[in-house]
Amino acid sequence: MLNIKTVRNPLVTDPTKDSYCFRSSCSQKISTQQLVKEMSNYNSSFTEADLAGMLSVLNTVVTNKLMEGYNIEFPFGSVFPSVSGTCAGIQDSFVLGQGNHQLSFGFLANATTKQAVMAGLKYKQLQPDSSNEARLYRLSSLTDNAKESHELSLSAGKILRLHGRNLTFDFDDAAQGVFLENVDGKNRMERFTRAGSNIIDLPIPDDLAAGDYTVFIVTKPGTNYFTASIGQIVTVA
Repeated sequence: MLNIKTVRNPLVTDPTKDSYCFRSSCSQKISTQQLVKEMSNYNSSFTEADLAGMLSVLNTVVTNKLMEGYNIEFPFGSVFPSVSGTCAGIQDSFVLGQGNHQLSFGFLANATTKQAVMAGLKYKQLQPDSSNEARLYRLSSLTDNAKESHELSLSAGKILRLHGRNLTFDFDDAAQGVFLENVDGKNRMERFTRAGSNIIDLPIPDDLAAGDYTVFIVTKPGTNYFTASIGQIVTVA
């Protein structure tokens, strides 16, 4: 199911224009193993082992071709690599991983797939968030030269950055704050190098045990507490 929410568009300041926009998220995920089972149930003579092997070969071939810069066509659409970033002069070179020079991937459904999905898309409209409810959008880390990185395996002292909205909380209220949680319990973060409404930077505590953690923030802008979480996992080395 595709979940759709109406949210304020912060880029629109003209009161005569539409100031709200739609955001969506998928409520379900299908793993490779589940995909194999779905394909096996499709009245096919291929066994699950056959299909798993095919997907493994497909993964290897597609990865290699993406590394070579191919736009790869599938029966349902095309996948391709792309890069972005800025530079000072027209003669400057793109260097992947340097500064804001980043790699991303695109997908374009073909006309047949697009028509089929449009005809049968399952979606529902969710109630809009409260205007002051906290939201976490993404996590990143900071390198030693203060550049953002997608790397979320961090050692003690390294900086974890939270991006979101309405992230302000009361430091004196023990129920509020940024928490890292795993099976052993939740840990309230006590030290911050930046604590803004949209970005929070915090160093990984020296005494935080190694392991995988989920991240959430609790705020109380009025009489109610709000909890915002995110699906990304932070690994403490």
